[in-house]
Parts: sequence; C-alpha cells; structure tokens
Amino acid sequence: MNLLKNFPSSPFLVFVIAAAFFVAYGSFLVMTQLAASPFVLFVSSVFLLFPFRNESVHVKRMMVLLCLTFAVWLFREVGSLFAPFFVAFAFAYLFEPIVQFLQRKKFPRWLSAGLLVVLFISLLSSIVIFVFPIILAQLNDIIREMSSLITRATAYLESRQFFRLLSSYGLNSPQTRELIQRELVPRLEGSFNLILRTLLTFLSSLSDVVTQVVNIILTPILMFYFTKDFDKVKAFIVKVLSGKQSKLLFDLYRINGIVKAYISGQAIAAVMIGTASSLIFFAFGIPYAGVIGTVCGLLNPIPYIGMFSSIIIGLITVVVVGSGDAIMFSLAVITTTVLGLHLVDNYVLQPRIVGQRVGLHPLVMIASLLMFGHFWGIAGLLMAVPLMASMMMFFNDWLTAKLAAEEAPEMPVESV
Repeated sequence: MNLLKNFPSSPFLVFVIAAAFFVAYGSFLVMTQLAASPFVLFVSSVFLLFPFRNESVHVKRMMVLLCLTFAVWLFREVGSLFAPFFVAFAFAYLFEPIVQFLQRKKFPRWLSAGLLVVLFISLLSSIVIFVFPIILAQLNDIIREMSSLITRATAYLESRQFFRLLSSYGLNSPQTRELIQRELVPRLEGSFNLILRTLLTFLSSLSDVVTQVVNIILTPILMFYFTKDFDKVKAFIVKVLSGKQSKLLFDLYRINGIVKAYISGQAIAAVMIGTASSLIFFAFGIPYAGVIGTVCGLLNPIPYIGMFSSIIIGLITVVVVGSGDAIMFSLAVITTTVLGLHLVDNYVLQPRIVGQRVGLHPLVMIASLLMFGHFWGIAGLLMAVPLMASMMMFFNDWLTAKLAAEEAPEMPVESV
C-alpha cells in the first residue's frame, strides 16, 4: 500500500511511465499510419502541452508556434477551396468606406450592400462581354504574327539568299550549313514553341483561377453578407482585442490605414494608367493598343518592375508585329508614354492618394520586391509594399522608443 501511495510522486517512475507511454503511443501512430496526419499530430501536441501553458513561457511559445504552423499548413492545403470567401471579404473590406458614406445618407446597410454587389456584377459582366473579346482577339493576332515571323525567319535561314550572304563573309562551308540546319533552326522553332506553351499555360491557369474565385453563384452571395455585416466583424475584433490586447488593436488600426491607402491608391492608379495608355496608343496608331494598355494597367501595382515589364512587353509586341519605319515611332511612343504615366503616378497620384502612410525609400522598396517576389512570386510582388511598410512601422516604433530611452535624463541618486 505504501508503495502504491508513493507511486505517482516518484520522479523516476513518472519519467519511466511517460517514456513508455510515448513509445507505445508513437508506435501506435506509426503502425496505423496516423503519424502522417498533421491533424493527429497537432491535436496530440496541443493536448499534451495545454495543462502546462501557464507554468512556463516556453510552453506557451511552443503552443503559439504550433498553432501558427498548423494554420499555415491548413491555409496551403484548403485555401483554394475558400477562395470565394477571401475574395468576398476583400471586396467587403474595400467597399466599407462606400457603405459608411451611404449610411450617412440614410441608406440601410443591406440596401447599400445589395447595390454594391449589383454594381460589381454589372461591371464584371460588361468587362467580360465588351473588353475581353477585344483583348483576346488582339492576343490571338499577336500569336499568329509571331508564328508567321518564326516561319519566315526559318525559311530565310534555309534559303539560298542567306547562304549567299554567308559566302560574302567567307562562311559558306558545309560545316556552317550543317550547324545552322542542325542547331539554329530547331532552336528557333523550339523557342517559339516554348513561348507559345508558356502563354497557353498562363491563360489556362488564369482561367482556372477566375473559374475558382469568381464563382457566379457563391461569390456575390458571400459579398453581400460580408458587406452587410462588416461592421459586426469589426466590432467583434475590437471586443476580442480590447483590454489587455489594446496595443495590438492600435497596431491593427495603423496597419489597416496602410493597407487601405495602398490598395485604393493602386486600384485608382491602375485604372487610370491602363485607360490613359490605351487611349494614347490608339491615338498614335500603335498596334494592339488594347493589349499593351491593359498590361500597363495590370502591372502598374508592382513598383519599378511593373514599369519596365510594361515597356519590354510593348517593345517586343511592336517589333514582332510591326513593319518598316513605324517600328521606331511605335517604340518611342510606348517608351515615352509608359515612363511619363509612371512619373505622374509616382509624383502626383500616389502622394495625393496614399500620402506618407506607405512611404518607403526606393532602396527598401526594391529590396522588398526582390525578397517577397523570390519566395511568393507574383503574390509576393503585390504584397511586398504594404508588408514592408507595416514592418517599417514597427521598426520606427522600436527606434523611437530606443532613442527616447537614451535621451531620458538619469534620476539622481540621493545621498544617504
């Protein structure tokens, strides 16, 4: 009896029992193949760590890290299934200032949400009906022109005229002919096929994304409910974070200001630059003005990289499909237009719309674009500026507190 009474309090026996349990439990998970399930590992870890959460700060941090890791994994696995929810919430977030304005005009939230959803569906339908066919037709013409150019180039490389040109430079040898026919011509055709496959892959993936995200039935319904009840979502977040988490709530308010300023500024600038560039290209007779202008607008939210990418895409398009002296004129118009519009965007539109809330030094901005773009691709390029601006906000807070602590006068020590 005495042994059984002291059994739980013996550290060695407790250690033996715990070790035996972990061996048996681990063997069970491996034998039943449940060890490969993240859900089982997550629940088991939380179940074992939960009783000690208040006894050690390290245990609490392990639980936080475990939950964050599990959330990232879960988002990666099922994030695409909830794409309509993310899109609906994003639009509700963007529509909130308009809803608040309509509320001040005595419009009920449900009516404002319904009007905005109808307006969004009408605008999207108009783009699909009137704009997409023009852009796709011009894109099809560009692909056909590229195919024709490759065919003409291949025929010229195999023609007598080309070999007579080589003979004038003393290169008319059987080895040269064999090298061109065996290496250059297949590589040229392979390059075109690679470009075509890349373009088709991009269009098909874009089609898949549009099909998944812009769900004709589900997304507008979710948009309506998110927009109608967005004030309740904000009130719930404020209620949860009030009190001990007031500092976090204050930081969220500031991050919200940065993100809202950035998104609104980029959306307005993208529409204006896409429209203005398309009209200018149409006015000067630039081929496929709609495609090039749309590309300029879509790439505009990516600082610097979007500008240079727009110029390069426009130049390649003109060189491929242009002819004669018009090529140089088109190149000059595209380069001047894109550079001029981005200068107006950077020094006129963005300072007025965004102000100083997303102010980043160009070196910091370029470094953030390279870093986030390397890890997360196009999504990283789009998120780089607001994420880096939020990080710089916390860094400035830390620096201000550090300087204030250094400049604070030391309290004199009273003599006893």
